[in-house]
Amino acid sequence: MAEPSSPTPGALSPGLHRGKAVLITGGGTGIGRATAVEFARCGADVVIAGRRAEPLKDTVAEIEALGARALAVPTDIRDEEQVAEMVTQTLDRFGRVDVLVNNAGGQFSAPAEDISLKGWRAVHRLAVDGTWAVTHEVATRAMIPQRSGVIFFMAFSPRRGIPSFVHATSARAALENLASGLALEWSKYRIRSICIAPGTIATEGMDANYTEEARAQWASAVPLGRLGTAQDISPTIAFLASPAAGYITGTTVVIDGGADAWGTAHPAPQLKDDE
Repeated sequence: MAEPSSPTPGALSPGLHRGKAVLITGGGTGIGRATAVEFARCGADVVIAGRRAEPLKDTVAEIEALGARALAVPTDIRDEEQVAEMVTQTLDRFGRVDVLVNNAGGQFSAPAEDISLKGWRAVHRLAVDGTWAVTHEVATRAMIPQRSGVIFFMAFSPRRGIPSFVHATSARAALENLASGLALEWSKYRIRSICIAPGTIATEGMDANYTEEARAQWASAVPLGRLGTAQDISPTIAFLASPAAGYITGTTVVIDGGADAWGTAHPAPQLKDDE
C-alpha cells in the first residue's frame, strides 16, 4: 500500500479568510480538527464544537499556537438548547458566522438485517436532525441577516452505497440533497451550500478498530492506491469557502482518490443457500 501523503502546508494564502468566523461541528478530531487548523492558517477566527471537551481543548491550543483566535463550545447537536447556546457564544465572541462546516456525525458497522429501528434513528438523529438544527440556527440568526455565508455538509464515498452502512449512507445521501435544495432556496441570501464526500479516511479510530488486512483491502479499492487523510480534505473545504470558489454551490465534491469512479471493487458476496 502506498504511503499517505498530505497537501503542502500553507498552500493557501495566509490571509485568505482573514476577518471571517468559521463554525465547525465535530471539530476536535479527524477531518473537523484538520479543517479548523486549515482555516486558522488562512487567518479565520474558528469556533469548534463537539461532545468531548478534551479534544476541543487540544485543538484550540493548536490553533492558538498559530496565532489565531479560537473558541471551543462543548455541544451535543442533538440537543436544540445546546445548539442555540453554541450559536449564541459564537456570535457573542465573533459577531458573525461566515462559514459553517457540519462535520459531526457517527455510525456503526452492521448488516442491514441487524439494524434495529432504534439504531437507524440514532444515526439519522445525529447526521440529519442534528445537522439541520445547527444549519437552521446558524442560517436564521447569522447568515440570512448578514446576507452571506457558506454551508458545508459531509457525505460518504462511494456514493452508490457501502455494505454494512446502509443506515449511515442513506443519512448522508439526505445531506447531499439538502445541500442542493438549500442552494435553490438560499442563494437569494447569497448563501452557498456544498456537500463534501470523502472516501475512506485513515484515522486513529480506524487503526484501533480495524485490522491491517481490512485497511489494506479498503486501500486496494482506491485507484490512487492509499487511504485518505484528514489533510486531504481540509484544504479543499477552505478553498471552496473562498471567493475564488464563489460560483460553486448546490453540488457534491467527491474527495476519494477515485474510489467512487472505481466502485466497491471487491467480489460480490456469495449467494446464501436455502435453509
